[in-house]
Amino acid sequence: MGATEKPTQATAISTRIERITARTDVREAAQQGAKLVSLWPLTKAGELANDAKYAENLQVRQTRVMAAVLTGENVTIADAEYVYEGAESIPGRPQNIVDALLAANAACDAMADYSQTQDPGLLTQAGMELGLTWDETVLAPCRQTLAVIQSERDDTSAAESRIARSLAAVITAVDGILRTVPAPATLADVIAAILAADELCETLSIPRIFLAADALHSVYAVYVDGLQTEDATTTWQALADIIVPAARDEWAKHLEDVLWDREEAKRQAKEADERRNREALAAKFSKPAQ
Repeated sequence: MGATEKPTQATAISTRIERITARTDVREAAQQGAKLVSLWPLTKAGELANDAKYAENLQVRQTRVMAAVLTGENVTIADAEYVYEGAESIPGRPQNIVDALLAANAACDAMADYSQTQDPGLLTQAGMELGLTWDETVLAPCRQTLAVIQSERDDTSAAESRIARSLAAVITAVDGILRTVPAPATLADVIAAILAADELCETLSIPRIFLAADALHSVYAVYVDGLQTEDATTTWQALADIIVPAARDEWAKHLEDVLWDREEAKRQAKEADERRNREALAAKFSKPAQ
């Protein structure tokens, strides 16, 4: 890319980020994200433990979905947990599921330091674990979008505004990746791009996101027919329609998980059991005598 092209590319990226940021659903998702980040830095032992558990569970959930999408098999949470904990085979379970889970975990692990280093080689390595051969052309959108969003970063802005803009940048980067991969895009391309999105969230200091299997298939449907060769607006709008609600829901779950109180949960469960017992007794003794 020549020197005269760079401002044009940066301007196009900046404009797209602005357009996505202006969406109502992005603003609403950012409000949910702001509730979550307002808890940081976490200081309570229970919340710190809950957040660590959330992070572990997130990778288990991610790798389960990745393996299910790649194999078309019914991958269980138990399968994903066994492999996350180091299993290389699971008695009674198909080895192709285990192999897919191993590859998914390897891809997640390869990508893990990207938020700290922004080393494109980590994205390439993660892609290789999924059978991809991404080159600099495919990786460029991540680098270009990060450069734009970081050059315009304003840490004095309100949390909601910063999160909305950062989420818009993540969507812009993922769209750029999937518009650049050789057509037609594959499910592995989609999975790797969403892993990159997750690391971009971390890089931009916003909470991580999660896409369920149906959402990954929806992203795939946007790009599989070579739509990356069409008007860019078609793809990024469709991508935002998928990622934004997924981010909102995941941030709500993350907030709930962090604030979960074991003792309070036990108390509520006990009260619910006692209420059911009282209702059962009341129903029993309210029956007329035969």
